[in-house]
Amino acid sequence: MLPIRSGPDFHPDNPCRNCALTNRVCTYAVRDKKVTIPESYLRRLENELQNSKVVHSNTGRSAEESCAPLPRSVQFIDERKRRRPSVSAVENSTAQLFVSKLKQIQSSTSGLHLFGSNSETSGPSNGDLERDSVASKYEYFALDSDTAHARCTFTLPPYPYALFLLEQFSIYLGQDWHWFCLRTFQHRLHNTYMIAHSLESKDRTWLCLLLVTLALGESVNASRRPQITLDLNGQSSQLMEHDIGASPSTPPPGSELFEQALKLLSTPFESASIEHLEALNLIVLYNYQLNRKRTAYMYAGTSARLCNMLQLHQIPKAWECSAVEREHRKRLWWSTFCLDRMTSSQGGHLPALQVDQINLEYPSRIQPASEDDKEFANPDYLSARVQLTILEAENSDSVSGSSNDDAHDIANIYRPMLSKLCSWKQSLPVPLSSDIDNGIPTLTGSLPDTRALANFHLRFNQCLILLLRPLLLRQIASIFSNETSNASQEELLELNSTCLKSARSNLRISLDVRAHSLLVPLGFMENMHLFTSLMILYLAISINIRRPGSFHQISEDASKYEEGKDLLRYMMQSGSFAAKGHLAMLKDVEDLGDTIAMEGGMRFNQEGEQWDVDEWMLQLFQTSSSIEHMVS
Repeated sequence: MLPIRSGPDFHPDNPCRNCALTNRVCTYAVRDKKVTIPESYLRRLENELQNSKVVHSNTGRSAEESCAPLPRSVQFIDERKRRRPSVSAVENSTAQLFVSKLKQIQSSTSGLHLFGSNSETSGPSNGDLERDSVASKYEYFALDSDTAHARCTFTLPPYPYALFLLEQFSIYLGQDWHWFCLRTFQHRLHNTYMIAHSLESKDRTWLCLLLVTLALGESVNASRRPQITLDLNGQSSQLMEHDIGASPSTPPPGSELFEQALKLLSTPFESASIEHLEALNLIVLYNYQLNRKRTAYMYAGTSARLCNMLQLHQIPKAWECSAVEREHRKRLWWSTFCLDRMTSSQGGHLPALQVDQINLEYPSRIQPASEDDKEFANPDYLSARVQLTILEAENSDSVSGSSNDDAHDIANIYRPMLSKLCSWKQSLPVPLSSDIDNGIPTLTGSLPDTRALANFHLRFNQCLILLLRPLLLRQIASIFSNETSNASQEELLELNSTCLKSARSNLRISLDVRAHSLLVPLGFMENMHLFTSLMILYLAISINIRRPGSFHQISEDASKYEEGKDLLRYMMQSGSFAAKGHLAMLKDVEDLGDTIAMEGGMRFNQEGEQWDVDEWMLQLFQTSSSIEHMVS
């Protein structure tokens, strides 16, 4: 009798020769299943393995060694390796998606591929089905307000002035984030003015987008110009002359265009488009020019929700849309993410978008290079701003977990994060990684690049200051409590001087920006960076008087402080509400600094009045943080 065999390939008439000779049960090994997986998954595993090796090899290195640039392959990808599951991995519970899966099962020989491989040969992925279900039409009750619009008369500036305002916008604001496709915007602007009864002249969403852009361009220029009055529902236009120049009672520049844009704004959420998102993002920025931070936060929240609804975090396949559209969607998501972080951190609110829930590439150039590149600005500036925003969020999370042990926090929080920022900056392309403390270079005559370079370095130094500022607060508290830190004086001196150097650098850059005629007096970021630098500089000088050797001061610190304060006054006199608030807070900082500098100058307990010094200082820094702590 032949031995009994079992296994997937068992057949009683075809026994294994070896098993038959030894009279043993013949069992075939179960074969491994062949599963098709995306190549991108394998690359991601390789990157994670390489990142873990780099992190392991960096353990125990000195601060100087850890500042060496990371290899190009791990420059920033490791910053996002510890992320929560991506959105595509989270169950979508909509009925449309479930029915879509049922239909796919019915039309295929096996429905298993819907829940397994994501390869092109095995059918659509869950992400593809999600996009299909979201894009599919469903019935809802249409309100009259969805399509009915009141008669609206508004004004546009003359065509030459509109082109000038667009140029102003491009120079001062165009490189920091991605707002719209540049060449397409210019083409539509031309059609609006030069083609009678064009579609653009009747498109309210486009006109809103245009007016906000022109308002932002005018916010850096206080002059008034002639305007063209248009009746949106009429057939005529009229040229109205206005005197050039503005009186002291003139509203903030661009505010008239901005209010007209808000009258045209209507976001039909059931059928919203990317163009609505573009307009909302620009409205966020102009609200900051007016120091309307709460309103900016609300508009940014709407942008973030709309971004999710349009599924911009899921870039379509190459055959589903053009390379321009893919890059546009990607850049728009990252810009919305930065604006959401900026506005939420301003008021201490929760952000709507989470970077660790998506798997989206950073901005890049169109490949192969073509005329389509003219639709976009240099991707390096936007990518750097995005990555810095992510690092700022990580800094905030790390510092929030600090203890009362200075030596422990320096070793486990401040130095690691400082080294990470240093390594990241060194890995950036030139000129972003260059030092501009001695002046801002004019980049091949390109004012937009020059302005963007200054903005990036201001933002980077601000990030360093916000990281190290809690350590400065502790030292101020120790002065009033007559306590000493358990950290070495050498370590404190090094970190203090790094914070002071960053503030000094931002002060120089701000003054240099004005010298290049690139300053925006109403700009909220300019105000914020300037105030932060002045605050750190004054406190450092005061602490050094009380405890000599706490900072590496230089002879020009006092004079630069006065120059920076004069610049802040100039911005206030130009109509900046943010500068007015910053100057009031700076007076509080100066009073505190004067008290610190006094030998034994504890003025808080005079006439029997009991002050909680620690609580008073904490409130001061929290108030300033709510104004200045941007994640952009």
